[in-house]
Amino acid sequence: MKFIHLSDLHLGKRVNEFSMLEEQEYILTKIINIIDEQKPNGVIIAGDVYDKSVPSAEAVELFDDFLVRLSKRDLKVFVISGNHDSAERIAFGGRLMDKSGIYMSPVYDGNVSPVMLSDKYGEIQVWMLPFVKPAHVRRYNEDAEIATYTDAMRIAINNLDVD
Repeated sequence: MKFIHLSDLHLGKRVNEFSMLEEQEYILTKIINIIDEQKPNGVIIAGDVYDKSVPSAEAVELFDDFLVRLSKRDLKVFVISGNHDSAERIAFGGRLMDKSGIYMSPVYDGNVSPVMLSDKYGEIQVWMLPFVKPAHVRRYNEDAEIATYTDAMRIAINNLDVD
């Protein structure tokens, strides 16, 4: 399977109070052009979709437009929340979007299930583990010693049933 990996879009970012939305829209169009040329099976957007956990309406509208454009292509899209995102805002509507081939990472609840994909070569599992803080993981693993982000990620990954 062929994937295009994106991360750190930081939609809605401002630099010295100058909005980057016009430039971000331009780049997202260029990404669509690359997708049309390369014909991947999927796009993985791994973290920091937005520049802040409560993004501007314009940033949400830009990302919505990008997802709609992606949904019109024959591919799967995986959106995983990062440390700049609100996991709850990224997860919103995820169960509805699954049906369109757009998968939004859920809020971490101690369980992460993979999205199964298959092609002529076999099956793969896409694990959409969102950014987690030690407190998130500690909540579901009370007996584990979790002091750092590394501890949290190690425990979260160890709890996955990865093949």
